[in-house]
Amino acid sequence: MTRPTLAFALVALAFTACTTVPKAPGSATRSTPSETILARSPIEVAVAPVVNASGAQLPASELREAFQKELVERRYTPLALEYVDRKVVDASYTPGASEESATLTITIEKWDASLWTTHSAITARITASLIDARGSGSVLWTATADQRFDFIAVREHLSTEGARIRFACDGIAAEVLARLPARTAKPGRTTPG
Repeated sequence: MTRPTLAFALVALAFTACTTVPKAPGSATRSTPSETILARSPIEVAVAPVVNASGAQLPASELREAFQKELVERRYTPLALEYVDRKVVDASYTPGASEESATLTITIEKWDASLWTTHSAITARITASLIDARGSGSVLWTATADQRFDFIAVREHLSTEGARIRFACDGIAAEVLARLPARTAKPGRTTPG
């Protein structure tokens, strides 16, 4: 190998090591196929209270609100959380209790915020499932994200801890629901304009 070629190879290697390629949303999320959710095409979705199976302290309210907002981005119509909460019994929600088409359940299996203060990072395993609330009660779609979520870039731009937590929860919800197909109107249905 000649010196100019070797020098170019070393510079290229150094450049590659210093740059990071942004990953596509949902690339680290595993989900079920979309056929069932597309065939059922639920409109109204009740976002059930977050199930904390991790044992850690977590921002459950902020996460629930973030998932509700993300459903809107994907053209679903989430019911008001206060309305859904009226049907919660013993900290549990029964799918269909609010006469919704589907229920979104969110289970936090792991939540490690030990790097939040120093690195604005949270390591979590989260499973979200859409349950058919009017039919058989079967799972229409599910996704699991098990990864480290990094938010260091916004650390200086958000002035309060509450704003940083909400931003992180929004990012986590967007990642988990990234593979959820956007709702489309079925033939014969009218949608508001």
